[in-house]
Amino acid sequence: AGLWFLMGNDDDARVYGELGKQLNGLKQAHFDQFWGCALSGANLASIKTNTDLATQIDGRARERGQAYALYLRDKCAGKLKEIEPSLDTLIVPEDLKAPVGEMKASTSKLRAGIGGLISYLDSPELHYDATAADVYIQSITRGWFDFRKAHAELNTVLKARLEGR
Repeated sequence: AGLWFLMGNDDDARVYGELGKQLNGLKQAHFDQFWGCALSGANLASIKTNTDLATQIDGRARERGQAYALYLRDKCAGKLKEIEPSLDTLIVPEDLKAPVGEMKASTSKLRAGIGGLISYLDSPELHYDATAADVYIQSITRGWFDFRKAHAELNTVLKARLEGR
């Protein structure tokens, strides 16, 4: 029985370790790459709050308007497309279902906000209105915040499982 217990824990550690690599790799390959693109030139480590993020997005949208919309659409938005389908293909243990589900839901919010902002900005005659753009920027910042929160929760559970708790 003791051997079975040790082997079972080893299998759990392997499963959680592999899942952690996949989920963290997914974040780095898609979520982080999106932000590196969308906020090109910004110090991403200095963006710690929704207000910081909103300020960055609002500044780019205000200054570049339609050019920013086209840049987001053509260069950046596609980086988010693989998150939800990739999460759907994972077999996730019960204790990780909530944070993985939240990562998926927050990605959907983020993509909707980006799509809305792109649609709003995609006009050569646009006279940028921060109030009109705010609904999209708030959706973007909420998706960003919720994704990061879910990812942190996921890593807390993974760490506890890998440490045998």
